[in-house]
Amino acid sequence: MKKKLWITILIVLAAAGVAFAVYYIWFSDHKKYYQPEVVEPPVFHDIEFDADLLIGVWKEEELYYRYNDDGTAVTWDLSDDVLEDEGTKLDWSLEHNIFTHYYKMEIGGVIPKIYNLKVLELDVMEYDDDFGVNHKFSKVDEELIN
Repeated sequence: MKKKLWITILIVLAAAGVAFAVYYIWFSDHKKYYQPEVVEPPVFHDIEFDADLLIGVWKEEELYYRYNDDGTAVTWDLSDDVLEDEGTKLDWSLEHNIFTHYYKMEIGGVIPKIYNLKVLELDVMEYDDDFGVNHKFSKVDEELIN
Protein backbone atom coordinates (compact mmCIF):
# COMPACT_ATOMS: atom_id res chain seq x y z
CA MET A 1 0.00 0.00 0.00
CA LYS A 2 2.80 2.42 0.86
CA LYS A 3 4.48 1.59 -2.42
CA LYS A 4 1.38 2.57 -4.45
CA LEU A 5 1.08 5.84 -2.51
CA TRP A 6 4.72 6.75 -3.21
CA ILE A 7 4.34 5.89 -6.88
CA THR A 8 1.20 8.03 -7.11
CA ILE A 9 2.97 10.97 -5.42
CA LEU A 10 5.95 10.62 -7.80
CA ILE A 11 3.63 10.53 -10.84
CA VAL A 12 1.78 13.66 -9.65
CA LEU A 13 5.06 15.50 -9.02
CA ALA A 14 6.42 14.43 -12.41
CA ALA A 15 3.21 15.58 -14.12
CA ALA A 16 3.41 18.93 -12.30
CA GLY A 17 7.06 19.30 -13.33
CA VAL A 18 6.25 18.53 -16.97
CA ALA A 19 3.32 20.99 -16.89
CA PHE A 20 5.57 23.71 -15.42
CA ALA A 21 8.27 23.02 -18.04
CA VAL A 22 5.76 23.18 -20.89
CA TYR A 23 4.27 26.41 -19.50
CA TYR A 24 7.73 28.00 -19.13
CA ILE A 25 8.85 26.96 -22.62
CA TRP A 26 5.60 28.14 -24.19
CA PHE A 27 5.57 31.60 -22.58
CA SER A 28 9.33 32.24 -22.64
CA ASP A 29 9.10 32.80 -26.43
CA HIS A 30 6.64 35.66 -25.95
CA LYS A 31 8.63 38.73 -25.02
CA LYS A 32 7.00 40.92 -22.48
CA TYR A 33 7.92 44.56 -22.89
CA TYR A 34 7.88 46.98 -20.03
CA GLN A 35 4.88 49.23 -20.26
CA PRO A 36 5.74 52.47 -18.48
CA GLU A 37 3.05 54.32 -16.66
CA VAL A 38 1.46 56.89 -18.93
CA VAL A 39 1.54 60.30 -17.34
CA GLU A 40 -0.80 62.71 -19.02
CA PRO A 41 0.53 66.23 -19.51
CA PRO A 42 -1.35 69.07 -17.85
CA VAL A 43 -4.42 70.01 -19.81
CA PHE A 44 -4.29 73.55 -21.15
CA HIS A 45 -7.41 73.35 -23.27
CA ASP A 46 -9.42 75.51 -20.91
CA ILE A 47 -7.01 78.43 -21.45
CA GLU A 48 -7.57 80.27 -24.73
CA PHE A 49 -5.88 83.40 -26.03
CA ASP A 50 -6.85 85.50 -29.03
CA ALA A 51 -4.00 85.33 -31.56
CA ASP A 52 -5.19 88.59 -33.13
CA LEU A 53 -3.98 90.44 -30.03
CA LEU A 54 -0.40 89.41 -30.93
CA ILE A 55 -0.36 91.35 -34.19
CA GLY A 56 1.89 94.38 -33.89
CA VAL A 57 5.16 95.44 -32.26
CA TRP A 58 6.07 94.33 -28.74
CA LYS A 59 8.96 95.61 -26.60
CA GLU A 60 10.85 94.28 -23.58
CA GLU A 61 13.56 96.80 -22.64
CA GLU A 62 15.64 96.94 -25.88
CA LEU A 63 14.27 93.71 -27.40
CA TYR A 64 11.55 94.07 -30.04
CA TYR A 65 9.22 91.61 -31.79
CA ARG A 66 6.93 92.38 -34.70
CA TYR A 67 4.22 89.74 -35.16
CA ASN A 68 2.38 89.72 -38.49
CA ASP A 69 -1.06 88.29 -39.16
CA ASP A 70 0.34 85.72 -41.64
CA GLY A 71 2.24 83.88 -38.87
CA THR A 72 5.60 85.49 -39.59
CA ALA A 73 7.59 87.73 -37.30
CA VAL A 74 10.91 89.50 -36.91
CA THR A 75 12.91 90.23 -33.77
CA TRP A 76 15.69 92.73 -33.21
CA ASP A 77 17.68 94.07 -30.28
CA LEU A 78 18.62 97.76 -30.20
CA SER A 79 21.26 97.14 -27.51
CA ASP A 80 23.17 95.13 -30.15
CA ASP A 81 22.70 97.93 -32.73
CA VAL A 82 20.36 95.71 -34.76
CA LEU A 83 17.44 97.39 -36.49
CA GLU A 84 14.20 95.83 -37.68
CA ASP A 85 15.31 95.30 -41.30
CA GLU A 86 18.43 93.45 -40.02
CA GLY A 87 16.47 91.39 -37.48
CA THR A 88 16.00 87.64 -37.19
CA LYS A 89 13.07 86.25 -39.16
CA LEU A 90 10.80 83.66 -37.56
CA ASP A 91 7.38 82.07 -37.77
CA TRP A 92 5.03 81.83 -34.82
CA SER A 93 1.99 79.83 -33.73
CA LEU A 94 -0.38 79.99 -30.78
CA GLU A 95 -2.41 76.99 -29.63
CA HIS A 96 -4.31 77.49 -26.39
CA ASN A 97 -1.50 78.89 -24.20
CA ILE A 98 1.43 77.29 -26.04
CA PHE A 99 3.24 80.07 -27.89
CA THR A 100 5.91 78.79 -30.29
CA HIS A 101 8.61 80.68 -32.20
CA TYR A 102 10.17 78.88 -35.17
CA TYR A 103 13.54 80.49 -35.86
CA LYS A 104 14.78 80.18 -39.44
CA MET A 105 18.52 79.57 -39.56
CA GLU A 106 20.63 81.08 -42.34
CA ILE A 107 22.38 77.75 -42.95
CA GLY A 108 19.04 75.97 -43.22
CA GLY A 109 16.75 74.38 -40.72
CA VAL A 110 14.28 75.64 -38.17
CA ILE A 111 14.69 75.78 -34.39
CA PRO A 112 11.47 75.87 -32.33
CA LYS A 113 11.31 77.72 -29.03
CA ILE A 114 8.23 76.96 -26.94
CA TYR A 115 6.79 79.38 -24.40
CA ASN A 116 3.93 79.15 -21.93
CA LEU A 117 1.76 82.22 -22.46
CA LYS A 118 0.53 83.68 -19.17
CA VAL A 119 -1.01 87.05 -20.09
CA LEU A 120 -2.14 88.43 -23.45
CA GLU A 121 -4.04 91.67 -23.39
CA LEU A 122 -4.25 94.68 -25.69
CA ASP A 123 -1.01 96.22 -24.43
CA VAL A 124 0.63 93.55 -22.20
CA MET A 125 2.02 90.12 -23.02
CA GLU A 126 3.77 87.83 -20.55
CA TYR A 127 5.19 84.36 -21.08
CA ASP A 128 7.84 82.05 -19.68
CA ASP A 129 9.94 79.21 -21.04
CA ASP A 130 10.90 75.76 -19.76
CA PHE A 131 13.84 77.26 -17.88
CA GLY A 132 11.61 79.55 -15.81
CA VAL A 133 12.70 82.73 -17.57
CA ASN A 134 9.82 85.19 -17.53
CA HIS A 135 9.38 87.74 -20.34
CA LYS A 136 7.04 90.70 -20.03
CA PHE A 137 6.37 92.77 -23.13
CA SER A 138 4.41 95.93 -23.73
CA LYS A 139 2.82 96.84 -27.04
CA VAL A 140 4.46 99.72 -28.86
CA ASP A 141 2.82 102.21 -31.17
CA GLU A 142 4.30 101.46 -34.61
CA GLU A 143 4.53 105.15 -35.49
CA LEU A 144 7.04 105.69 -32.69
CA ILE A 145 9.42 103.09 -34.14
CA ASN A 146 9.55 104.35 -37.74
